Amino acid sequence: MVLMAELIWMQISIPVTSEKIRGLESKVQSWKFETRDSKTNRLKGFTFLEIMVVLTLVMLLIGMAVPQFFALFSKPHESEFKHLNSVLKILRNDAVLKGTSYCLIFDLKLQQMMSAEESESGKCGNEYMNKPKFLKPHEFPQNLRLHEAQLAERNYTSFATASDLLEVHINSSGFVTPFLLVFTLPDASKSWEIESKGITGKLELREQ
Repeated sequence: MVLMAELIWMQISIPVTSEKIRGLESKVQSWKFETRDSKTNRLKGFTFLEIMVVLTLVMLLIGMAVPQFFALFSKPHESEFKHLNSVLKILRNDAVLKGTSYCLIFDLKLQQMMSAEESESGKCGNEYMNKPKFLKPHEFPQNLRLHEAQLAERNYTSFATASDLLEVHINSSGFVTPFLLVFTLPDASKSWEIESKGITGKLELREQ
């Protein structure tokens, strides 16, 4: 009788225990699934700060890439006009802010444009500026030649003889010495003039 009773108890208790184990296993599996799902949801979402950082980086990249992209399709004389305009603005602003005078030097032999600080005696320094990068010595493109560089009056007549080297002064008040540049194609079939107007150095580009 005792043996029979033990067998009956084992038959009853074992299924109950196995059912409890199955229940615990199902709960653990559901908990694991919920945890994985919640982690996935957290990974899918982005904070406002993260979105703003990404957008800022994208805008910076676009700001650097777009001008260079359009520069590929700009004509050489137009690119030089834009570059010279930017250099003049940087030097004028820096001259006014720092109270320093600068020189913009055009060399026809080297086909270059350089910038330097002006000494106390009013002469252009021998050391050319390298910072920022925009003010480094700039070589004109091979398909565009600086044919003439001279000082100029408002009525478009030069008051200085043309030479291989032109020094344009930008004083501490931001005033620019009027000047005239003549660019030509290598075969001289076309030419363009870049002239500064007034003491602020506003530039004009025209085809001859």
